[in-house]
Amino acid sequence: MSTWAQHFAEASTWQLKHQLAFWKARAISLQYENTMLHEVIRNNHLAVPTTSEVNREAESDSQGSDSESEEHEHETERNNIDYTENDSDNVEDENNEFEVSEEFIQFLTANAKYKEDARRERERLKAKSEAESKPVPKMQESVEDKISRSKELYGDKYKRIMALEMYLMSNFQNEADRNKATYWPNIPFNFNVS
Repeated sequence: MSTWAQHFAEASTWQLKHQLAFWKARAISLQYENTMLHEVIRNNHLAVPTTSEVNREAESDSQGSDSESEEHEHETERNNIDYTENDSDNVEDENNEFEVSEEFIQFLTANAKYKEDARRERERLKAKSEAESKPVPKMQESVEDKISRSKELYGDKYKRIMALEMYLMSNFQNEADRNKATYWPNIPFNFNVS
């Protein structure tokens, strides 16, 4: 086996092995992130009202007699206490399974900031490249400008030099048209054939 084939085989096996490890790590991190998001949603959006909140609502909504409202408050308090005790047990069990450290939260905020900065930088570079890629209309030099420039460059013999330049340019154009010349390839030749 040639050395090139041997190196290629080693590189491809290395890539496959590390690519598989990368995706496994990515799946584990996404699983961790997913559970953390579920926890945040559960804590923020599915919060159980406390007994003091229930008491305030009951006081503001009570329109009946005082004794009926007191009985209703005591009954809702008992129901809420039972509900919150059962729910707090479940939440405690879930919190024991998964703890979010302050370092991880800092990591997530730094990661989000980095992604936002990278997005802004990409947009800025894209706008800059679009502005640069707009073709600038090429102003052709007028005959008078060419003559004045040639006078500055060549002095008294500018007419002769301009005639020589024109002769060479027209000769080149004629040869290119006659032979249908192609430009030199833009990729280099490989002379090391072994």
